Amino acid sequence: MDALRQAIAERPSLLLLLQEAAALQACAACCLRLAGVRDSEIYCSSDLPRSALQAISSLSQDQAATDEAALEGGHSKRQRLNPEGDAPGDAEQRRMLQSPPMGDGAVNEPAAVDTASQNAAHAVCPLCLGLLQTVIAPEDSSGSSQSLCSVELITTVSSLNDLSRQAATALAGAAEAPGGGSSNTNAAIVERRCVAMPSLVAVAASIAAEYDMESFALEVSLPASLAVRHQALVWHLRKQQPQQQQQDSSAGVVIAKELAAAVGVKEAVELKYSSQLAAALGKLHNADAEVCITVTMTQPDAGAECGWLAASAGNSKQRRGHWQAARKQAQQQAQQQQQQPDVPAVTEAVVQRLAAMPEAAFLAACPASTAQLAPPTLPAAVQLQACRRTLHIGGRYLKLRRGIPQSPWHIDGERKGEGSVQEAIEAAVLPALQADTYTFIAAGREDIDVRMLGRGRPFILEIQNARRGVPPPDQLLRMEAAVQQLSNDGVAVRELCHVPASQLTVLKEGEQDKQKSYTAVCWLPRPVTEADLELLGQTKSLKVQQQTPIRVLHRRANLRRPKVVYEMQAARLPDQPPGYFVLQLRTQAGTYIKEFVHGDLGRSQPSLGDLLGGCKAQIVSLDVLEVHMEFGQQ
Repeated sequence: MDALRQAIAERPSLLLLLQEAAALQACAACCLRLAGVRDSEIYCSSDLPRSALQAISSLSQDQAATDEAALEGGHSKRQRLNPEGDAPGDAEQRRMLQSPPMGDGAVNEPAAVDTASQNAAHAVCPLCLGLLQTVIAPEDSSGSSQSLCSVELITTVSSLNDLSRQAATALAGAAEAPGGGSSNTNAAIVERRCVAMPSLVAVAASIAAEYDMESFALEVSLPASLAVRHQALVWHLRKQQPQQQQQDSSAGVVIAKELAAAVGVKEAVELKYSSQLAAALGKLHNADAEVCITVTMTQPDAGAECGWLAASAGNSKQRRGHWQAARKQAQQQAQQQQQQPDVPAVTEAVVQRLAAMPEAAFLAACPASTAQLAPPTLPAAVQLQACRRTLHIGGRYLKLRRGIPQSPWHIDGERKGEGSVQEAIEAAVLPALQADTYTFIAAGREDIDVRMLGRGRPFILEIQNARRGVPPPDQLLRMEAAVQQLSNDGVAVRELCHVPASQLTVLKEGEQDKQKSYTAVCWLPRPVTEADLELLGQTKSLKVQQQTPIRVLHRRANLRRPKVVYEMQAARLPDQPPGYFVLQLRTQAGTYIKEFVHGDLGRSQPSLGDLLGGCKAQIVSLDVLEVHMEFGQQ
């Protein structure tokens, strides 16, 4: 109450606005925001009355007590400030506190005031629809909420965390693991659940038990019906202002000006809920926190009150007479679809749009009960949902055995290969994070019969809504060891670490610009000569035209792609027949190495066989030695 007293002392005309709010059965929290108060702790104070009428009554009692003390003392502070009587503005403030509100619901008798206060305390505020009437009981109480709003917690349950799935995705027994084609997005099923909670204390306890966090961010989504009601208040006050000026021309009060300095409902909700949740969670509110709690308000009448905004949003050049038609159209569509019209959210654009509407157009489009600021029949429902911002864990993987695809691979319902690299990493990393979904993103891919050696291929796990934060370094090392163990030494991971989201751009930008090094065992139908080895070693920056390979033509466009083979080195294999040799290449990313060697029926020109005199070269085995790019901890 001290904040209201101070605000009124600084701006006596503010009291007229608060009296009008009391006449409309607004809540005391709305008095705070109308007074421009931005202290979050004040919105959560246990001393704050439930209704605006109770707040005005309390201010009146305090003023009466102050006057009585001044009379008894004879020389009060105000007399020292103004020897001739009241301090400047005090007489006007005391008169307004003793005068009834301007609305029709004004009462004069003390008994009637008490009855009105009781009724207002249990009424749903017509300005915030009960959203600011949510309070948390003291810590020593049962923890139940004294809120007019129902409180619900939205949670998600993912099949990614099923023990059966975690066992199946281990490479040794991954035959039944979900997946299809060559997609790198897991097939987890996420179920959304809505649970009624007794209070915000219970919601905070559930969130604290589910998420590891040092702080939390807050996002608020409110229906545009709150903005519609605020604009209705603006027009209501403009109608009341001339009458007040006629009654007392010396006041010179412009209530609309006071209203312009008010705190918006959305900002007030952010102030109130951030403070309440911080107290209940024992965590600080931080706009940049990893875990974000979203507060979403729903109200049964919201569609009827602001659905006309959505119905008319498609044509910003509608004439004034079309607003009423838009409202009728939205109602008719809702009846036909047996559901409420779309409920737009409170945005700055919606607020500006309402403010720019003429009064006649507003009243024609807005339902009469809303325009008259009638209290809603039912309070709002508040839904809270916690979610961790996307987490990125990156590293480099090695494929140490052939026959393992990068991602789950099915053809005609039959699984191909021995598990996958993706599932091996998932089985080792994801259980500890308890996430909803994830996406596996790598810097290219190798064929199922090609090993990935050297330092490994860069990859990132893009993890959605992890309940746990970034694992510490020792846990990351244990995850690396688990990948190799779960894959029976088929897959290994190095340099596992938390990476910024900017590294995703590094992976994607390097698809065409990066270079790769390979080693291939090749065969010629004739013995390999020293001249062959010297020719290949001297070939630099060879430009190759490659048509889409026949083996992938069923899933890729038939295009001609220019590629570059930067350098090659060849050597005989002493323990093999004379036609076998090992070829090391460094090429542009995206070069089809197999097709470069055997020519792909002339679709890759020139081929290795073309360089060696037109013979039919064949490739026996292929390994990737290096993906040349800066990534991760480097």
